[in-house]
Amino acid sequence: MRNEVLVIGAGPAGITSAYYLEQAGLPYRLVDRANIPASTWASIYPSLQLNTAGFVSHLPGKRIPLRTGWFPMGTDYYRYILEYLKEHPFTIDYGVEVKRITPVDGAWCVETNTGSDVYRAVIIATGRFGNPILPAIPGEFSGRLLHAHDFHTPEGFEGQRVLVVGSGPSGVDIAVALAGRADVYLSVRSDILLARKYPYGLPNTAWQVLLSPIPAQWRKPLLDRIVYQSYPDIAKLGLKFARNREDRIGTSAPVRGYELVEAIRAGTIKTVDGLDAFEGRCAVLADGTRLEVDTVIFGTGYRPVLDFLDFPYELDDAGWHIRIDPTTYAVAGQQALYLVGWFYRGLGPLYNIRQEAKAVVHALKSWW
Repeated sequence: MRNEVLVIGAGPAGITSAYYLEQAGLPYRLVDRANIPASTWASIYPSLQLNTAGFVSHLPGKRIPLRTGWFPMGTDYYRYILEYLKEHPFTIDYGVEVKRITPVDGAWCVETNTGSDVYRAVIIATGRFGNPILPAIPGEFSGRLLHAHDFHTPEGFEGQRVLVVGSGPSGVDIAVALAGRADVYLSVRSDILLARKYPYGLPNTAWQVLLSPIPAQWRKPLLDRIVYQSYPDIAKLGLKFARNREDRIGTSAPVRGYELVEAIRAGTIKTVDGLDAFEGRCAVLADGTRLEVDTVIFGTGYRPVLDFLDFPYELDDAGWHIRIDPTTYAVAGQQALYLVGWFYRGLGPLYNIRQEAKAVVHALKSWW
């Protein structure tokens, strides 16, 4: 048995886990199936911008440079990761794909494309963006289908009729990026939370920090009133508006709404009903409309990469996350198997990664 913690994934969650493992003096091995670090961030579309402010989204021990602004672009964040790795040259084994993780005699047998080993503990740091969700839509589409994960640049879509499915952050970002270049249709099935980018002159993340001392029963409604924005013509724009999280029907994260609303008002984005089926080049919508399009882009989210877990595990209340201990981030019912990089709550996933990794390493050090 290898006397190491195996960390799976060399993105922000895995890098942060390695940082705290080194600080604690615990031996570890960091692997990634790609050939570069943070491969998801390396291939994002240029218009992607962080939904959380840079001052809470940094890796441990190094702030994000102020020159990137309050909300860094995704490309800036990736450059920041590469700079971080120059200062913290962790040993990363690239090209190692985990195939199966099986409990064995109080440890973990891990099978990869390079062989099998047994580890005392495993941290799954593959994040939430490695497994794109492509919904099963009845019928066949003769045009081009892709997921937001595979959208990199608006170039090449000029003059096309593009249907973007999903009104969460990815779908809205892509629709706005394509507006004016292509005939863009945004398929809206669920309601949407439109957030101000700088409510009353401050980034919304700053308001979360400033209001954090207030009890939750008062903080949440006050934060909703400050951050989330309504528009008088929201129904005419074809958007289903939720005034706060508690009123929501859909499940996608809030989006910064100004650019979307302006594009709809200008006619460069047209809102349509939810997608129900395909017929050749036509997208059949929930209201019966048949919309002829060239390309369909699914901004329908991601599921965590968990298909290598070779044992029964409980799902959480959402029905697809694995159930974990909220204090140690250990997989429920398992010894020394942890998850880092899972939660969107509070100040966002990039902030939470530091708290999760720190708690995991503290639990590991106590157990080790």
